Amino acid sequence: MTDRTPWQHRRQSATARGYGAEHKRLRKILLAAEPLCRECRKKGRITAATIADHIIPLSRGGKTELANYQPLCRECSDKKTLTDQGKRYRPRIAPDGWPIE
Repeated sequence: MTDRTPWQHRRQSATARGYGAEHKRLRKILLAAEPLCRECRKKGRITAATIADHIIPLSRGGKTELANYQPLCRECSDKKTLTDQGKRYRPRIAPDGWPIE
């Protein structure tokens, strides 16, 4: 027998994590007003934003208010999340060996 406990790392519901009705309402407003990824635009790229990202994460005291949101594409959001967690972002690599940005 091992003294390991069964896997219980079930993720809380979106509402329990702070992404309830208010988040959905603000996301809709944000993406209607600013439909392109803010980070991609800084780099001269045009990419549709699909995520309403908290500039200051809720886990670090960020608020659920429009001023604390920015529109991001999935890749930019993933990169920011890893950076916020102190991890290194590793870009995806294309079959030709060059990074996909």
